[in-house]
Formats: sequence, structure tokens, C-alpha cells
Amino acid sequence: MAKAAAGTAELAYERLRDKLVAFDVKPGARLNESEIAADLAMSRAPVREALNRLVADGMVSLEPGRGFFCRKLSVREITDLYDVRLDLETGALVAVLTEATDVDLAAYIGKWRAELGRGESLSLDELVSADEAFHLELAAMAGNGPRMKFLHNINDRIRFVRRINLETPDRNREALAEHWRLLDALAERDGRRAMETLREHLARSTDEVRQMVQNALARIYADDVA
Repeated sequence: MAKAAAGTAELAYERLRDKLVAFDVKPGARLNESEIAADLAMSRAPVREALNRLVADGMVSLEPGRGFFCRKLSVREITDLYDVRLDLETGALVAVLTEATDVDLAAYIGKWRAELGRGESLSLDELVSADEAFHLELAAMAGNGPRMKFLHNINDRIRFVRRINLETPDRNREALAEHWRLLDALAERDGRRAMETLREHLARSTDEVRQMVQNALARIYADDVA
């Protein structure tokens, strides 16, 4: 029974997380446990467990006496998350350049040169997934599990804004070009050039993040003003 209950809570967590990542629930909207349980055809207990996990993930807020709410889109929070992502990925890059084997690095470079070669033919969803995988697989070569856990969490929390940003053709092309330059630097184990390229690729000014958040909010509420 305990194993079944854990599985049900995990299912509730995954379903809710997917909805929250995509902002299928409006920012700041209340999350009604009974309605969610009915929608998922399960009891309230696993739903509450899932919601508490999502609070810890930063995807949901809990207001005493009021309940659970979908996270709001905040320029400050998104800016901070991009800054932390930059810190984590540059730390991983240092470790990869000093510790990764030539075989592992060559395999990564070969795979992603082939993937980037078809980049312009990818759909937006495929492009976002590929962009995340490019960075996560590079960081994973450093072999630091806790770092990867944090990076996965940050990716979930910025994915919607990041997706909207990649809809811009110019940004799409810039991102692909920056990935190519990073692969070239990695192939030569040129740490300085690789670090400069990664920083250029990931750095976001507050004004740029503000525009990204505004664009994301416009998309979320588009149906309300149509």
C-alpha cells in the first residue's frame, strides 16, 4: 500500500509540475486540492504531498489559511535564476575542461555538431528541448549530482520564459551560433574562449529579462483579451 501511495503522489507531482512549467495555470491562481484530485482521479492526500514538493521546488507558494497558489512571474526571480544558472554552468565547465576524458569530450562534441547541423529544421519545442539537453549534458560530464539537481530545477522554472525568447528568429540564430562557438572552444580545450562564449550565451540583463517576462505574460493572458 505504501508503495502504491508513493507512486500516486509521484504521478500527481509530475502531472502538476508539467502544468505549472507550461503555465497552464495562471500566475497567482489558487490551486484547489479537491478539484485537482478529482481531475486526476485520486484522493487529496497524494495531491497535497505533490503540492508540498512543488512548494519546495519554487513552483508553488503556500499562504497560511489560504492554500496553495501558482507561482507568479517575477522579473527579479527570473533574473536571479539566470544568474544562478550562469554560476552553476560555468562551475561545471571548469570541472569538465580539467577532468573530462578526451573520449567523453569528443563524443559530446560529435553528437552536438550533428544535432546543431539540423537546428534550423527543428520545431520550437524541439529546439527548447535540444537547448536544455546541450547544456545539461555538458554539465553532467563534471559528475556533480547536486549541481545537476539544481540545474534541472532552474530549467523547469525558466522554461516558459526561455521558450518565448527562442521564438524570436534573431535570438534563435544567435543561440545556435553561440553553441557552435562553444563546441569549437571545447574541441581545442581552450578554457578562456569556452568560458567567454558560455558567459556571453547565458548572461541576461535585467532589462532583457523584463522584456522576456512581459512577453511571457502577454502569451499567458492572450486568451483573456482575445
